[in-house]
Amino acid sequence: MTFPDAMKPVIAALLLATLSGCLGATPPLPRDHFYRVMVRPPLDATAQFPGTISVAPIEAEGLLRERPLLFSKSGAHEVQQHDYHYWIEAPPRMLQTQLVDYLRASGAANSVITPDLRLPADYEVTGRIRRLERLLQGDTTRVVAELELAMTENRGQRLVVVQSYGAEIAAKDDSVEASVQALDSALSEIFARFVADADSRSRAQRAAAPD
Repeated sequence: MTFPDAMKPVIAALLLATLSGCLGATPPLPRDHFYRVMVRPPLDATAQFPGTISVAPIEAEGLLRERPLLFSKSGAHEVQQHDYHYWIEAPPRMLQTQLVDYLRASGAANSVITPDLRLPADYEVTGRIRRLERLLQGDTTRVVAELELAMTENRGQRLVVVQSYGAEIAAKDDSVEASVQALDSALSEIFARFVADADSRSRAQRAAAPD
């Protein structure tokens, strides 16, 4: 059937409306979610390093430097990035900030600074992220954090401690928010163990040093 030219725009509009009705409305795109880690301050502050501690950005490689949260469904070998779920800043800077806050809250030194201030420091803390991810295999969602942390005493360039620390904790439910809260606990545990190790070894070194 041939339609007059004047009718063609009307027919096209009717066909478009009919097609839209058949397909239905387009569902809204998922919104982005942004998270921060919030490491709990220590319950008891017993460590004490004389002087100033400088905390460098925590190093990371590959996906661990990026903001999408990571997860694994098949154990330690395959790691994937979440869509729509991001850290508020890159993990190296985020964990540096958390470690600075933790050391300040613990009263571990007279001052805790970052290299950005370009001030002399008595101790330097460096580190590397090895794992920071959700574990989705099995019946219970878990998280794992693993960091290598080191402290050096700048006077004489003496190594105080260097050690890998890991923690794996169950989340209270399957939500990403619950996993982030579990990572808070995992990192708090790691920081506490690191500070305790550094404190005990620093005290031993000071006690052994000649007067």
